[in-house]
Amino acid sequence: MTRRFAWIAGSLVLTVFLLPTSLFAQGSEYKKYERKGHREKLIEVGFYDKIIGIRIFVDGQELNTTTDQETIRHSEGSVTINDSVYFKTDGLHFGDYLVAYDRIADLLITEGDDYATITLYEYIGNPSRARRMHKGNLQTFDQPIEIQDDQFVRGMIFSVIGDIEVYGEVNKDVVSLFGNIYIGPGAVARGDLATATGEIDIASDASIYGEAYSANRDHDRQSYRFRRKKKKISFNGTFDYNRVDGVTPCIGVRFNDNDSLLPSVWAVGGYAFESARWRYDFGIEQTIFRKKSLVLGGSFYRELASQDDWLLDQGENMAFALLVTEDFKDYYESEGGKVYINYKPTTSINLSFDYNYEETRWIDAQPHLWSLFGGDKLFSENFGRVDEPLRSTGISELNGGINSTLHLSFDLDTRPEKPPVAYSAWHVNSAIEHSNPDFNSYYDFRRYTVTARRYQKIRDRSMLLLRAMYGGSDGYLPMYKRFYLGGLGTLRGYKHKEFTGNRFCMTNLEYRIAFPKSEFAVSLIWDMGQINNTTSFNSDDNVYHSLGGALHIGDDLRINISKRLDRSFDDSPKIYVRLEHKF
Repeated sequence: MTRRFAWIAGSLVLTVFLLPTSLFAQGSEYKKYERKGHREKLIEVGFYDKIIGIRIFVDGQELNTTTDQETIRHSEGSVTINDSVYFKTDGLHFGDYLVAYDRIADLLITEGDDYATITLYEYIGNPSRARRMHKGNLQTFDQPIEIQDDQFVRGMIFSVIGDIEVYGEVNKDVVSLFGNIYIGPGAVARGDLATATGEIDIASDASIYGEAYSANRDHDRQSYRFRRKKKKISFNGTFDYNRVDGVTPCIGVRFNDNDSLLPSVWAVGGYAFESARWRYDFGIEQTIFRKKSLVLGGSFYRELASQDDWLLDQGENMAFALLVTEDFKDYYESEGGKVYINYKPTTSINLSFDYNYEETRWIDAQPHLWSLFGGDKLFSENFGRVDEPLRSTGISELNGGINSTLHLSFDLDTRPEKPPVAYSAWHVNSAIEHSNPDFNSYYDFRRYTVTARRYQKIRDRSMLLLRAMYGGSDGYLPMYKRFYLGGLGTLRGYKHKEFTGNRFCMTNLEYRIAFPKSEFAVSLIWDMGQINNTTSFNSDDNVYHSLGGALHIGDDLRINISKRLDRSFDDSPKIYVRLEHKF
């Protein structure tokens, strides 16, 4: 307080001392301040629902037009708004005027009560500052822009029709007028996001400091800046239904730190009414690095486990059980814990390593469980497709068995978050699992799998899908770790899990054609596979083939019919309905 009074007193003395001088100074003139540079509007793009408005500022006048989103036409090298307005590679053509994109130096996104506006500016009067602004920006017309996880963009990102993907950090706004925007896991966008006709997709752990504006959302504006400040504690509930546990409701709570300064902690618990067993999962996970994600974690659990998750997920299998008395998975109880490390050096590569200790327990299936359209049909036995004496031995091993393993996996996935017919892509994964008595395990084996998938776009509405799989082992595999082929998701012209072994190879080929302006598509399918219990494949091993087709309705419903080709008896076609297609 004393310092503040001293400063005020000193200022008054200085003012009194200088005042007479200023009063008697004759002929003094103040220098007029002139801005060395300023922004001027070039283009405005406003949108609300499906309405798009374009305005340009040229030669002291404003020209504008409004159109419905449905009338905008995309062709190679241009976007047509109406008969006199075109976005082309060299700029915006508005009647006789051309506004070149290289004049754009800055942009601003604003909102009204029911609309949003993207304003593009040029910088006038200071060439050096204009050059600095241009240098920090990233602009394109139709080329896709991808910001890698180790990149930093100092200025804005602007595209007319090119898609924008951000995995690194952007300091200002991100705009694709007629394209899509994706902000990936761990990415940082410090400005707003906007697209007039495209989609905006934001990963759950991305950091967005502005808002997202898109006419294709239910609401033009979505705030991500404030969403990330919600409570870090979340509650959720799940429900499962299968032939072993029956009805199994669970509730869970999770603490998650969006900034990864504190570890994430979760607790999930529920009760399986048919097996009369509690199910739980307690875990902790700490993110060490976010840019190139490195995560350490561990958990302690008692769960109903299955090695068939690669065939179909829990939701689809539960739907079959509830509707038609079909359960395509085999189960065992696993109780134990694991510690793991996940490393994601790029957006498409993921590496994981874990040590897992589990005590297993056999649980019988409940054949008389209810289903909506099952009638008098009964659920089959757990591992009921395994022949004796392997099944009896497997049950004995599961009761009180201990399996302690080291597990290493690699995953490469270049697929975009779009339907598989949109782009060509690879998805490759491999895993090796090692169990040894030195780890306090009852078993001694190495089990390894490799899967390569290719999604090859042929034309705009046709796609070739190819999957090649190999699985093998050294040592003795218990029943629940063996490989099974036949039926759903494997050799589709055969009975489900018709064949078993400790080594297999399989190829699935599908050619899919989508009908224009509809939700329908058809596929031609060929499956081939081998499986045996030896250390290698032999020339006299059976090779199993099936040929079939499928009808796709939307993204989730698929009706498949396939016929085995290795014999002419007991070879009736097999029909499968899929509620979610895994390939």
